[in-house]
Amino acid sequence: MELIKKNLDVKDAIGWYLMTTEMRHWTEEVVNDETGESEIVERSEPLYKKGEQINEIVRSLLEENGIKTVKVSNIPLLGSQEKYLNLWETILKTRTNKGDSKKSWYVTADSPSAAEESISDYYEINIEGSFEVVKVSKLEFGKVIKLYETERDEYEEDGKKKIKWYKCQIYAIVDDDGGESDSHNAGTRNILVQATTFENAIAAIKSVINQNEYESMYNTFKTLAEINIVDVFIPDENVSYYSNLDL
Repeated sequence: MELIKKNLDVKDAIGWYLMTTEMRHWTEEVVNDETGESEIVERSEPLYKKGEQINEIVRSLLEENGIKTVKVSNIPLLGSQEKYLNLWETILKTRTNKGDSKKSWYVTADSPSAAEESISDYYEINIEGSFEVVKVSKLEFGKVIKLYETERDEYEEDGKKKIKWYKCQIYAIVDDDGGESDSHNAGTRNILVQATTFENAIAAIKSVINQNEYESMYNTFKTLAEINIVDVFIPDENVSYYSNLDL
């Protein structure tokens, strides 16, 4: 059976299945134990779960709770995809009048399909030719390093210069007691760094890592390469900032 999805008025949705859990919302007046003052608190609870078939009783209760339209399907959908903002690598093959090529682009999205949609929108606007998305994979970075925004803005203010992004892999060894025989592998870490040049990217990584790690940890650069960025959103709590003046 072909899956059909629609947005319908509740009165027209008899026999269809809810695609999202519908909630009942209300407010209550409660007394704050600390201040003794009354406060209005919003409450909610599930009214009908995703996959519920709509009948006259369901329709009536939905309308009573102010729900006028619903997203429905002709087949009950019981699973749900968990979505979280992540950084994704998208690999595309392009065919233009200059020839064929394959490039990797990075984009922030909450799912593989959203990442593909975002990079497709970008290519449709910026690339004259055909393209094929051949791979979408989630990226894990143990550390993200960014230049202070004021310095970045000053560097890019004439419109001719652009801050670059680099991905780096570092191999770390921990020396437990100062002796080579007591060293152990601390693993490989992925780092995303923003810098004006390749050399500054290396210097920024060394500067930030040296601020935060013990003398007993030794880091060796495995790879460092410039990457193509379409969009990156990274919460500040996951970022270390640096200044070119400190390098």
